[in-house]
Amino acid sequence: MCSVAMLSVLRSDSYVELSQYRDQHFRGNRYDQERLLKKSCTLYVGNLSFYTTEEQIYELFGKSGDIKKIIMGLDKVKKTACGFCFVEYPCLQSKTSIQWVRDEYRQDYDAGRGGYGKVVQPQ
Repeated sequence: MCSVAMLSVLRSDSYVELSQYRDQHFRGNRYDQERLLKKSCTLYVGNLSFYTTEEQIYELFGKSGDIKKIIMGLDKVKKTACGFCFVEYPCLQSKTSIQWVRDEYRQDYDAGRGGYGKVVQPQ
């Protein structure tokens, strides 16, 4: 179902791992952007099958904690899924639970959409 990229959910007391991606439309300086990303409770999920549903996202990412909101990326003309979403949590989750979803679990994996890492199906 997905290959996950972290914007800023990985966290220990003094360290947050940020991806190299930066929103080019951010209004502010890089320091402000990184400070806000470190506080973010939102996870970017990319490389989804175009047939992935919001319910499937809730089912999978709910395993790592309560979900506040899911925003599915939609084609602005056709209003169909375009292969990504954002999962917003009420607070930062544990590094281990989010990494498990990112690294170890894929459902309805769409090889045609790319993807990297180890593929392990649940038992």
